[in-house]
Amino acid sequence: MTTRRPPLLILFALVAGLVLGLSPVPAPAASDDPHLDEGFEDGIDVFDAGAWGMEPLGSGHVGSGLKSVIPAGGHWGSSGHWAFKQHGLSEPESLYWRYWLRFPEGFYIEPPNRGKLPGVAGLYTYNCLGGRPSTPEEPCFSARMLFSRTYPPYGQPGYPNGPDDKTLIGFYAYHLDSPDTRGDIWTWDPEVATLDHGPWYCIEGRIQLNTPGQHDGVLEGWVDGESAFVRDDIAFRRADEGWIKVKSFWFDVYYGGGESAVANQIHFDSLAFGPARIGCDDSVVFTPPFRDDEDHVFEADIIWLAEQGVTKGCNPPVNDLFCPNQSVTRGEMAAFLTRALGLALPEAADSFRDDDTSVFVAEIEALAAAGITKGCNPPKNDLYCPDQTLSRGEMAAFLARAYDLPDAGDDDRFVDDDGSVFEHDLERLAAAGITMGCNPPTNDRFCPHDPVTRGEMAAFLHRAG
Repeated sequence: MTTRRPPLLILFALVAGLVLGLSPVPAPAASDDPHLDEGFEDGIDVFDAGAWGMEPLGSGHVGSGLKSVIPAGGHWGSSGHWAFKQHGLSEPESLYWRYWLRFPEGFYIEPPNRGKLPGVAGLYTYNCLGGRPSTPEEPCFSARMLFSRTYPPYGQPGYPNGPDDKTLIGFYAYHLDSPDTRGDIWTWDPEVATLDHGPWYCIEGRIQLNTPGQHDGVLEGWVDGESAFVRDDIAFRRADEGWIKVKSFWFDVYYGGGESAVANQIHFDSLAFGPARIGCDDSVVFTPPFRDDEDHVFEADIIWLAEQGVTKGCNPPVNDLFCPNQSVTRGEMAAFLTRALGLALPEAADSFRDDDTSVFVAEIEALAAAGITKGCNPPKNDLYCPDQTLSRGEMAAFLARAYDLPDAGDDDRFVDDDGSVFEHDLERLAAAGITMGCNPPTNDRFCPHDPVTRGEMAAFLHRAG
């Protein structure tokens, strides 16, 4: 393990504390989980004795990675378990996992074949694999993931076949209601989980075992942070099988059906699992909600903005980035202010002729209705210029109107605002303590023509609020 990740055992110490009742180890909130990058920088000996088929990958998603090679004419790529008890831990009933996955260009599934990917298992017998279901005499479960071509009934054999350069993923689960001869095939939402060959994808999964004897077990899946699958009516355990838990994380790669027509590889990196959702960050441990504001001069302001619901992030749907050094557009400014002020969004308004196709059209019209914006092309002012970068001077005008800041009188704090159309507004900002200047520690300049960054915007709104 490298120093950029806490050791694997640290994450599972949290699981042990939860399951064994040790104190003080509170269950972390999902966003507070440490991010574990089992990036294979120090080799591939992650799994317990008997693991085989894993090979180093020189260029993973971050640093090095791991690859599983399925030979032409073969089925097996790799197999290995990370068993909880072998690491001195109790077996949990719930687990989240995450790994980065890539099907390299040239990966090929001969129709109508499919295969298995790493997942979780409770293999206390030799059942729940190889076409052997759970029985009362030999109970078990498994919830591996799967890869498949796309078909009309997604994941099932059929024609026409999906394209060669895309692969659909899902779950391959042995549960109490699965077919007698195999596990159940549950493909994920094809709009989210059909992966192009070549790029890396962040794959997350979750299992919650059922109350023994009831159909309330859960499987969930996400791709790049977007929900791709959820099912909450699964029975993994019979009424007298409460002792069955998640015994291991099973790093299984298998090409099912006929033999692989070509030599295939599947690439992995940044394996993580634990008692709460891991998320897609695989580079650093960070303080939520964003991983790009650590030690930033405006970090506290950015966190405040998120807590107030004024911002969600800059990289939907994952939204674990804020992009603090990125310039703010006039459209984004409308969204920030509308949320900060709690402005009602008008059902029908058409103040400007250039905002109809903007994602921020409702917020722009809300600002106009509140008298906070007049437009960007005086004196006509029938344009808003939503994609135009916002200047610090324009920002001053927005905030002065939005918060109805008092007049600054003869205050003349800055040496670079004389003659600026926004001089009066930025002096009001300074008098209200919302801005100190742009050239600390002297701070005798405001830089009215400079673009406003998202970090600066967070600070302005925090002070104004």
